[in-house]
Amino acid sequence: MKNGKLQAAVIGLGEGFRHVKAFKTNADYDLVAVCDPLPEPLPPHMAARLAEWDLANTTKRYYDYKEMVNDPEIDVVSVTSPDYFHAEQSIALLEAGKNVLCEKPMTLDLGEAAAIAEAVRRTGKNFMIAHPTRYTPAFILAKKMIARGDIGELFMAETEYAHNYRHVGGVGGWRKDARRDPLLGGGCHAVDFLRWAVDDLIDESFAYGTKKGLADWPIDFDSYFALYKFKNGVIGKVMCSTGLSRPYTMRSVFYGTKGTIICDNLSGKMQLSSVPFFDSPNDSTPFIDIPVEVNNHNVESQVKLMADIILRGAKNTADVVEGARTVAACAAAIESAHTGKPVKVRNDF
Repeated sequence: MKNGKLQAAVIGLGEGFRHVKAFKTNADYDLVAVCDPLPEPLPPHMAARLAEWDLANTTKRYYDYKEMVNDPEIDVVSVTSPDYFHAEQSIALLEAGKNVLCEKPMTLDLGEAAAIAEAVRRTGKNFMIAHPTRYTPAFILAKKMIARGDIGELFMAETEYAHNYRHVGGVGGWRKDARRDPLLGGGCHAVDFLRWAVDDLIDESFAYGTKKGLADWPIDFDSYFALYKFKNGVIGKVMCSTGLSRPYTMRSVFYGTKGTIICDNLSGKMQLSSVPFFDSPNDSTPFIDIPVEVNNHNVESQVKLMADIILRGAKNTADVVEGARTVAACAAAIESAHTGKPVKVRNDF
């Protein structure tokens, strides 16, 4: 802390620029360091972002996170590096006394997820997973409606992660890395939203996978249908495809005994059909449109919650256990797609 502000840093200047902006525009933080291994000169688009936020003059620049990890000035770090570095970097930062905001997915490996959880317990530092669906206005409203019974008892839910990766391999091709399964690397958005909205533990998964859209990528599947059985009896479905041809979307539908909700992270409206909401005796109540704000990657709300947790004792609603359980739900579906058998989902972290 310095002058009453948390001293923040960001690892990874690709996706990390959302975090740079969020830290720079939040009065609880001073952004004091950034870390990225890319040598000078930077690619033009990254150099332009550095200039936009005046990072060359206001922050330290590290090329190796191991040099940054022991900087005594830093209080909180956003880990926005490629997924397969998250565990190593997060654990090192926690052990160095830093609070960590880690981009999704928390990790690509169940063992690493457990190791991060153990490091959080051992160090007592704050760890938060940056699953953006939990801060999307339409999704927040859908969860509230479900919880207060606007569609009766929830019994079935479906969501999707439809994102054409064909021309977005990422800086250095990190999305193409064979370690990065699309369901864990991208589809975790949808899986986490499903878990968060249903608000219960997943018991079991069964999934199928196929690979047609990204045939030349070194991955086993580029598309999945994953089914989930929750302990409370709710049935869930996640469609994940990174090889399809259509605009990005996370269209989601929630079915209750008295109504249905349809929403999307990129739509300015959501649809509601609800018997109790409209006091209607008709079980075929028509849909109405409800206007909602569009804020797909609401990193500003994430860093605000992190500050509230550290400075004001707020509840961490996206803690390390939540992150690990989403990894586990994805991992179970991936295993099922390979084996053709249902797989139990681990929840004890």
